[in-house]
Amino acid sequence: MKRRKRAIAALTAALLAGGGTAAAFAVQDGDGDRGGAAQARAAKITISQAIDSALGAVPGTVTGACLDDGEWEVEVHGTDGDRHDVTLDAATGRITSTERSDGDGHAPSAQDAPVTAARAAEAAESAVPGTVTAVELDHADGPGAPVVWEAEVQGLDGREHELTVDAKTAKVSTEARKASGAESDEDTGRDGEADEHGDVDGQGDAGDHDGDSD
Repeated sequence: MKRRKRAIAALTAALLAGGGTAAAFAVQDGDGDRGGAAQARAAKITISQAIDSALGAVPGTVTGACLDDGEWEVEVHGTDGDRHDVTLDAATGRITSTERSDGDGHAPSAQDAPVTAARAAEAAESAVPGTVTAVELDHADGPGAPVVWEAEVQGLDGREHELTVDAKTAKVSTEARKASGAESDEDTGRDGEADEHGDVDGQGDAGDHDGDSD
């Protein structure tokens, strides 16, 4: 999970430093995507199910979950005050191990995130249809920065998408949804103009036409 976390953290820091947006987005290509697609297809247990099972074994708050090598690795900040790593078989849902973890001393507290891991995964999948393969609670740009959920989605388009989700609002930016490739370039341009003026589906243009006819 830390391998994924480092990659997404670098992306998040770069994008948020440049624009200060509530969410960031990128697409990966290459062999890694094909491997991720195969893992996503093989996993019979969703990230939400893995989170529920982990919390059943270790009560607390999930601060991260990741699909890796046919297993779900779930990080739980337990009600006992300790951090725990719970590992589940992604095909059967069987818990294969639970152990205490030293955790990351710079990681944000679960109390800083009103949006749960399951809600963050739902928001990411709504923005980019596919299979959510990871969510991780982190600071957007180092300790002290806003708290976000970093998410990975194996998209229905066959590509791996990386997003950040606001940990307080679950907001994924409009830019992120457009970058998913779900819309054509022409549609993206129109929507971009509509968003800038606060309009939806060209309603602002319709208003302009009415004004001209008068």
